[in-house]
Formats: sequence, structure tokens, C-alpha cells
Amino acid sequence: MTPKQQVAVMIVLFSALGIGVSVGIIAFGGGFTPGNNSSIFNPPTSADIYVVGSQVKDGLSMSYTLESQMQDSSLVNAKASITFNKAEDNNNDWRATFNIANGTQTAQKQFDVLYSKELTKKGSISESERPYFVPVESSILAIRDMDYGGRAKYLVVGAPWDTIITGTTPITVKITSREQVTTPAGTFDTFVLSYKLNNNTSKIYVAKDLPMPVKAETYDANDQLYYKYDLVSLKR
Repeated sequence: MTPKQQVAVMIVLFSALGIGVSVGIIAFGGGFTPGNNSSIFNPPTSADIYVVGSQVKDGLSMSYTLESQMQDSSLVNAKASITFNKAEDNNNDWRATFNIANGTQTAQKQFDVLYSKELTKKGSISESERPYFVPVESSILAIRDMDYGGRAKYLVVGAPWDTIITGTTPITVKITSREQVTTPAGTFDTFVLSYKLNNNTSKIYVAKDLPMPVKAETYDANDQLYYKYDLVSLKR
């Protein structure tokens, strides 16, 4: 029996447990690598699922250094902090206070945004806030919008999280390794999401117990920097 046939047999067995599809995707996608805890015989479970927003606690504050090269507005040598507090009128919502200073200007902007528990924005923001808000949402909060056919985001090596289309070629964003990474905020055990559009490899470092990554450096199809950031302080 070939390895793929063995995987197929195991998928049938694991389907009875409700995890067969995810096991198959991760296995065929090159997962279950040496050094990773998961394997065909020790498949990922619900405990390995990363649920966006479930890590937010009242009073959580995360501050970053950020460069974000958006088409309509950019932040260069910026400092951005996001502080979460329970919304007064709904215990399931978060009121996030953004404090953003763009390094290329003297301007600094502070404003509140209402989020659901899944970190979906509720309501609107002003036009004066948009040039600060959009680059942060499209970088630090980008993993929130990743989607791979509606499947769960598993924190195991080989798990796909997103698909990027360049021309007619689909590129899979998936977890390729586990690494211990150090930022000014401390040292974190992370799962590394990575993908390659041209020559440069983009990497996003996700810590299981935090709602936003601790570090990232990503590039577009022309090898130009799209965004990069580092967590510089953390208050829980």
C-alpha cells in the first residue's frame, strides 16, 4: 500500500471522529513533519484549533512598531497600540482603543473601534481615522481574515490557513514550522505562517495565546515590502 493510500485509509477512520478532512488536508499538504507533535497516528484535535478573538481578555494591550505599505495609505516607522476593554452595552463585544503615531509625520491619532468577540469590526470610522486604521487592520489583524475554504485554523505544521491568487496561480499560506522568536516584548513560542510569491518568503509568527501575531514580514509579488511589525510591549 502506498503512503497516499495509507493516508486515505486513515482519513476514513478519522472521519468517524469528525476530523478526517482536516487530517487529509494537512497530510497531503506536507504536514506531520519531524519534530512536530502531530502525525497521521496522532492527528490534530479541537485543542489545536486557533479561534480568532478567543485570546482577548479585558485590559489586554499590545504595542507594535509597524511599517505598512497600503495602496491608499501607509504607515512608516510607526508605533501602534491596541487596547481591548469590554464594551459597556454588550459583554460579547470589545471596545478597542487604537493609538497610532506615523513616524514620517508629527501626527498622532487615538480612536475607539467596536469589535465582536471574533474581532469583526462593528460600526464605522471617520475619514480622518481611516488612513491610520486601514494599514493596521490590513497587517497586524490580517490573520483574522485568512480563509481556506471555511476550514478551521489548526496550529500544526502543514496546516493551510489561506490562499493567495497571483495571476492564475494559487499560493497556499500554511504553517511551515515552530520557532521560538524574541521581540522587545519578550520571547514567544510561535507557529510560523509562510508563503512565497516571488523570491522573498513572507513569514507571520503566531503565538497560541495571543489574538494578534508577535512578528511579521511580508512581501508582494514584486518582492516589495507589504508590511512588517514587531511586538514591543504586552500587557495582559
